[in-house]
Amino acid sequence: MGATIVRGMLAAGHLQPDEVVAFDPDAYRSAEAGRLGVRVAHSPAALADTSTLLLAVKPQCYGELATQIGALPRSTLVISVMAGITMQAITAAHGTHARVVRVMPNTPARIGAGMSTVAFSEICTPDDHAAVISMFETIGLVHRIDESLMDAATAVCGSGPAYIFHLAEHMMRGAREAGFDAATADLLVRQTIVGAAELLRQSSDGPAALRGAVTSPAGTTAAALAVLDAAGVGDALVRAITAARDRGRELSRGS
Repeated sequence: MGATIVRGMLAAGHLQPDEVVAFDPDAYRSAEAGRLGVRVAHSPAALADTSTLLLAVKPQCYGELATQIGALPRSTLVISVMAGITMQAITAAHGTHARVVRVMPNTPARIGAGMSTVAFSEICTPDDHAAVISMFETIGLVHRIDESLMDAATAVCGSGPAYIFHLAEHMMRGAREAGFDAATADLLVRQTIVGAAELLRQSSDGPAALRGAVTSPAGTTAAALAVLDAAGVGDALVRAITAARDRGRELSRGS
């Protein structure tokens, strides 16, 4: 995700490559950063003296990285895209010079179609607000929320693409079982999901109304939806979002 964010900012002219210093302990990812034309650091200590610090590691890896970076020597905008790591924990790790922002983007950011939620700490300035929103608008839409809702946003937006991909995976399997070859099943399902998503985006109607417009009484769609309802698919999706939110809360407690 860090590379995606930087790539979007570079493409938009928001930053120049020589303004970015990247560190990743993984050699492949460091090489990937180098291919973007940015400077590659060999130690996280080199990040401590930057004006803006973007933390884009898995939350389970943050503890060691935070120790290596340590307290920041001067006022620094610290942007975290880590699930479950609170502003309080980040401030404790990097000191009172850290002006902390939490952002939760999602993987469609790779194609400029991301949904990012952002929460600012109290010491962030109006310039910080404008800079971060502008930064993440290079990879999609941005919506400001309170930090108390960040775990919920992670469950809905951050994890959300996986729910759609899971649906697509099983729709493709169903298409093959209905008689289509793999290539045709792939084409039909991809375009159906893309078209439905675009209709949902452009329509003033809610999803329930759009679903109703497809569903004739006693028709084929009604037969399909009856199976989904009998299996509890809708309730399962609600429980899935709640489970993802709760896991984010567990990560914030270090469990």
